[in-house]
Amino acid sequence: MNQTSKAITQRMLNKSIIDANKSVVAFFHEYQPELGYDSIDNGSKKVLLAYYDDGHQYTPTSIRLYRRPRGDKLLSVQGLTKRANAGNVMTLEHDKKSNRIIVRLELGEPPKEINLIE
Repeated sequence: MNQTSKAITQRMLNKSIIDANKSVVAFFHEYQPELGYDSIDNGSKKVLLAYYDDGHQYTPTSIRLYRRPRGDKLLSVQGLTKRANAGNVMTLEHDKKSNRIIVRLELGEPPKEINLIE
């Protein structure tokens, strides 16, 4: 798995927080193990550098990985509410060449073969 996708809901945009399911946890475990959920204590967070794919350039952003005090795993992407609309699909992808996490936003439903963030 070098990517994971999620259809954006209005609640995610309003709260600026997304629940991380097993595919998201596995994605960060594989591509950012030193900063992934395994290294975050309950009630803490880590910030990762990522890049929005703007089609012709990459714009820096940050992804915050959180663990609530009871252990729930969450994430937020800086600037998502300004860039996305409910119904867009957000894909997190690992670019092997640059070792970057890329955030892509598209219209429509995610392809069936991509693991979804719940």
